Order: sequence, then C-alpha cells, then structure tokens
Amino acid sequence: MLQMYLLMLLTKCIYSCYSQNVYAKDFLTANKKINTSQTSIPSHSVFNMSETRFMEKVYYDPAHPGSLGGVERLHKGVQEEMGKTVPRENVKTFLQGQDAYTLHKPARIHFPRNRVFAPRPLNQFQADLCDMQALSEHNDGYNYLLTVIDIFSKKAYVRALKRKSAAEVVKAFESIFESSQTPEKIQTDAGKEFFNKSFEALMRKHNIVHFSTASHLKASVIERFNRTLKGRMWRYFTANNTLRYTDVLQDLVKSYNHSYHSSIKMKPAEVTSENTFKVFQNLYGKSENRRKVETKMNFKKGDLVRISKLRGVFDKKYEQSFTNEVFTVSERIPRDPPVYKLKDYDGEPIQGSFYEPELQKVTMGEDRLFHVEKILKHRVVRGEKQVFVSWKNWPEKFNSWIKAADLKNV
Repeated sequence: MLQMYLLMLLTKCIYSCYSQNVYAKDFLTANKKINTSQTSIPSHSVFNMSETRFMEKVYYDPAHPGSLGGVERLHKGVQEEMGKTVPRENVKTFLQGQDAYTLHKPARIHFPRNRVFAPRPLNQFQADLCDMQALSEHNDGYNYLLTVIDIFSKKAYVRALKRKSAAEVVKAFESIFESSQTPEKIQTDAGKEFFNKSFEALMRKHNIVHFSTASHLKASVIERFNRTLKGRMWRYFTANNTLRYTDVLQDLVKSYNHSYHSSIKMKPAEVTSENTFKVFQNLYGKSENRRKVETKMNFKKGDLVRISKLRGVFDKKYEQSFTNEVFTVSERIPRDPPVYKLKDYDGEPIQGSFYEPELQKVTMGEDRLFHVEKILKHRVVRGEKQVFVSWKNWPEKFNSWIKAADLKNV
C-alpha cells in the first residue's frame, strides 16, 4: 500500500479559543509526516521572497485594487506595486498556498463529464424517485414517481408510489420487470429506499448488479427523462386545467417511448436485439470514425488538492467553495474528460472519481498555518505538557496530540 504522508513537517497551526489566537507547530505529526518536495512553495532561487512579500502586501490589503481576487487581478497589482514584470506562474503558485483564495475560489458546476456507456439493451437501467407530494391531494394520495430508463434503448418505465418505503419500491420494480425483462445492472442514488435489505434481496433474486455514484448529480440519462416527463405533464395540466396526472401517466410514458429520440435516431420502442448494432453506431459512432483523444491531464500523482464542496460527498456545513481538508491524487484515469482517484491524509481512498473542475491544486509552505478548533484533553509525558486537539473542518480521525508549548499567540 502506498504510504500517505501528512503535511505539516515544521508547520504551524492556529488555535482560536476564548478570543485568543494561538498557533501550534507540527500539525498532525503524531499521525504521519509528508514529503513536501512536490507540494510546497518553490525555493527562493525560483520564487523570489521579495515577490512573496509584495504579493502578501497587495493581496491582503482590502484597499488595494489587486487584493482578495484572482490571479489576473493580483498579477497586475503586484507588477504595478513592484514596477517590474513578475511571472504569472509565480502569482498562481502564491495563491495556491493562500486559504483566502483556495477556499473561496468559485467552483464550477457545469462542465463536460464522462459519457454513460451501455453496449446493448437491458445492460443498464438508471432509476430515480421524483417527489410529487405537492400534487398528492389531486392524485389519490400518490406522492412519488419511480422512474426507470434503459440507457441504451432510452425506453422508460414509470410507477406511482404513495410512500417511498422499501416494500413499495420493490413492488414497483417487480411490476417493471414483468413488463420489460430484467437488466444486468441498475444505477440509483444512495437513498435508503434503494439501499436496504428488501431491495438488495430483489437484486439478488434477479441476479442484478446494483450500484450508486458518489456524485451529488443525478444519473444523467434518467434526469433528462424526468425533465421530459414533467414537461409533458405540466403542459397537460395547463391544457386541461387540472393537476391530476395518475389517469394519463402511462399514456405520457407510452408517448415518450414512441417518440423519435435524436441520440438513437429512432423511437425507444423500436429498439430490438436485431437492430442493436445500428443503435450502437447511432449512439457512439462507427469505430473508424470515433474520435481519438490525446488526453491532457493537469494533475500529477501526489498533487495536493481541495475538492469542490458541490461534489456532494462531504459535509454541507462548509461555507467555502472548497473543502478545508486537503487530499492527495492517488491515480490518474485518462478518460475523456480525465478523472482522478484521491486518498485522504491517512491513505484511505475517497469514494468515487473526480473531474478536474471539481479539484483545485494547493501548495503547502513551511510557514503554513492550520486552525485548531478545540483542545480536547491534557496530559504530561516525561514532564512535557501535551494537548489533544481537533483541527477545524478536518475529520475527527485526525485529532492528535501536540506539545502545549507550541500553542502561542499570533
């Protein structure tokens, strides 16, 4: 197992308590240490320290036009302040080490993602529960719609549910399997209505692989179908001055399945085992014409990164755009677009894979400051006073003992 290292060799940390600001050296050295050769601020010969001081002066002065912004604003401000040309890369590297920048850098939501691939009908279904509680009183107490789609043929199935209990979800899937045959795989979100003993028993019964993704984004194909279904439903409401959908739900689904779909260049209801090859070519292109991509990967193995809080894997209490916790790139996967696997400081893999726009590279210098959230315990070891501390916005497992003498006012 690749040994992971924790950042803070000869670093400092801030502790705020009872209106005091103090710092501590050697953050988490009780756990592990880190080799900062690839992740720290460049040496003085490469990164002039006078430039660093000017950058700090400009960036943290709220009255300066170059302050508290991005690379371009700071770059222009520093060059004007110094009266000479400063490499843009130096400014970028400086900002990668500033929490005020990296934690609040705007996180992208919309960007190209890997395409969902299925080679044949019944290879993979995507499923979701649509919340229809607002229309319940007009629809005999039905509160949810279970929507399911074959991501190859685009054929959809819908069942109305009064509750999203395991029993009702299982019953609805059994009904769908009777009308469709069973798929090899089913992808859902990680909701309890899909991850429970009853549903997993159903999956085993039909020999179906059930999985979810770590992303906060819904499965793309079913989400598009949900939008299409609701669009048709609301047009029906307007045309008929009603909010009742249960009487026409299956008509709406039938209409969708018998409508031309641009991606497969036919109607979902027309897809059969006999025309699978044609559908495959329509979806993914002929093999000789398929785009050959030379993948450019902007992160290296071992790079330190923050993760966009919009990714949805982490605690929603974060107020910043990116996590305080820093992770290490452990694997690069050259897809189109490329994705990365990450590990935390303890070497534990983080669930899922991550796109480049979801990550932000950070650098850690030897003067890096880290906040201590709370002193939890005290002890004396061989006459030396130590404190057990929690680190602000870091998981509890990183709580660690440090020397009490290392807590100082800043």
